[in-house]
Amino acid sequence: MTTVVPTRPDRWGIQLGRVGGMLGYVWIAITSAPPSRVWLVAALALVSLAGAGYGWRWPAQEWRRRLAGIAVLAAGGIALFAVDVRSPGWIAGYFAIASALARLPLRIGGTLAIAVSAALGGTALLYGQPVRALSVVAGCAGFAILGMTLGGGRERAAAAVRLLTSERAAMEATAQARVYAERQRLAREIHDILAHTLSAQIVQLEGARLLLARDAPADAVRAQIEHAQRLAREGLEETRRAVHSLRDDARPLPDALRTLADAAGATLTVHGEPRPVEPESALALERTVQEALTNARKHAPGGAVSVTLVYGTDGYEVEVRDTGAADGHAPLAGSGGGYGLAGMRERAELIGGELAAGPAPVGADGRGYRVWLKIPN
Repeated sequence: MTTVVPTRPDRWGIQLGRVGGMLGYVWIAITSAPPSRVWLVAALALVSLAGAGYGWRWPAQEWRRRLAGIAVLAAGGIALFAVDVRSPGWIAGYFAIASALARLPLRIGGTLAIAVSAALGGTALLYGQPVRALSVVAGCAGFAILGMTLGGGRERAAAAVRLLTSERAAMEATAQARVYAERQRLAREIHDILAHTLSAQIVQLEGARLLLARDAPADAVRAQIEHAQRLAREGLEETRRAVHSLRDDARPLPDALRTLADAAGATLTVHGEPRPVEPESALALERTVQEALTNARKHAPGGAVSVTLVYGTDGYEVEVRDTGAADGHAPLAGSGGGYGLAGMRERAELIGGELAAGPAPVGADGRGYRVWLKIPN
């Protein structure tokens, strides 16, 4: 959105119009003056001209300088009118009133307009011309209305410019915020993909190390290493799926969770009627299940793991439960970076969700863990 500014030809046209009007005023004043007062009339007319030129050149912030110029314009016109009531000094007074109300603060401009009107009307009364005084005051009132109208238009135009400027600033700030939010989302996706893939590879490689320490057959060790290689390839595929999710063309959520559950040897249960899920919500649900299953592999090897997806009337829920390590021993519990739970919680908060994670004893041995996420519609 851009601000419209008058072009140079427009500004030159306004300036030429002002100069032409004031020169015409000087010409009329000189040609209508008695021969004995031509030089005095010319001097007073030029005073008004100088005051007008000085006052019109200053911006709105320099209203005191504007006031000085407009006051000189009015003083020259009043003096000219006092010297010869038949002169066009009232023209300078009229323009001073209109300029004061259009270009000065209302209190200052109004005071000046009243003073000029009183001076012009009083001068005509001193010459014994009440009708002329009435007509001059009426002209002052008309130019006062004109000045207030112009001033209101200027103020509305300035307000519109300020509004456009603030809107543009707000749009730029919103766009910048969206960029930051997108960067954060991409950072979360990169972290989650790498954390899941690398953690799973660590599990397999650590398993291979343990097999070697126990002098296991070479085929078993090779199988663990090959599995780690497959996980690396799957990491690339997960990256592609994340991009698809961000582009709103991801596969249905139950299918994505079923793939994760099958790969982890977990069971999946779906409650409710499946329906389309917003991409960011679907990605959060999928990533939470993925991270929870990775944690279950590390902390509860050999235990039963279940995944539950619920399509509720007020949102979506997923729950991942495990029964703990089968033999109570989790040799891989110390692997990984330890950022999974924090990442899940941050992701949930960013989309208005609620996450709960902690021990959930199952059976007599009191072992087990539960991760639960709910995202509102």
